[in-house]
Amino acid sequence: MLAKLTRGNQITIPKEIIRRAHLREGNDYVEVEYADGIIHLRPVEVEARIPPEAFERFARAVQRREIGDVKGEKKETVENIIRRWGKRR
Repeated sequence: MLAKLTRGNQITIPKEIIRRAHLREGNDYVEVEYADGIIHLRPVEVEARIPPEAFERFARAVQRREIGDVKGEKKETVENIIRRWGKRR
């Protein structure tokens, strides 16, 4: 299959190759290597990294707070706490 290199050094990978490699737009990364005249693209999983100090602050906040422990306060799930802390990064 033929693909064209753009002025911005981008190449569009044909849909059939994307489908066969089980890649998803915006969610997947590929390792790019060049060896013996061949460009290799290898799907890889990337793990989001949270700095240790940010995780420690988050863990302390969760431990201090009992879910829904304040009278009249809207009950909060752990997922909401995680989402809120994610916005602070």
